[in-house]
Amino acid sequence: MQNYRIFINHSTIFIGDQKFVAEQAPSAHHQSTENMAAVVNELLNNSDNKGRSIAFVTDHGMDVFKVLRKNFKVIKAAGGIVFNSQGQLLLIKRLGMWDLPKGKIEKGEDQRLAALREVHEECGLNFLGILKKVEDTYHVYFLKGRWILKKTAWYKMVAWGNDEDVTPQLEEDITEVRWVDKAFLKQPDFETYDSLKSLIAKIEFPKPTKK
Repeated sequence: MQNYRIFINHSTIFIGDQKFVAEQAPSAHHQSTENMAAVVNELLNNSDNKGRSIAFVTDHGMDVFKVLRKNFKVIKAAGGIVFNSQGQLLLIKRLGMWDLPKGKIEKGEDQRLAALREVHEECGLNFLGILKKVEDTYHVYFLKGRWILKKTAWYKMVAWGNDEDVTPQLEEDITEVRWVDKAFLKQPDFETYDSLKSLIAKIEFPKPTKK
């Protein structure tokens, strides 16, 4: 069974079965899949729709998602949820918002290798290992005159060696790289992107392996 959560203009579309929608979006406004084009168009073009949750309940989530993605150019990306030996999470600050390292998958590139490469390029870390695939996220943004749907594959990673030697990739608008603990994510002034909030909220911090 395929279920999807897509972030569009500070609103969220849920596509999936009854159980998924009930658990993830109990207060979402239900819509018929026949109205999908109109719903998507409204979310893209009406800024007053911020914060809305809309659900398409279906047992054929993948088929419905394929219809939705026809409205966009699709870009595939990969990124890392990276921990060090102290059990701290790696964050970057991009355009004033806290983010996780990620980037576009190059043509013909394996998405696992793309995730490792992007963490290395954006943060300067050389010794990384993938522990497992976490999930995919989907968000929509406007770029060069068209709407883009980005699918990002997230991998849990561990950093070995000198994890203090991190360097922000300034040409990608990254101004800071920081290792943080769980309490950092709960601070009132912690700001991240809508598409990452649910992912970050589910992150399980490991126990330190080194003091």
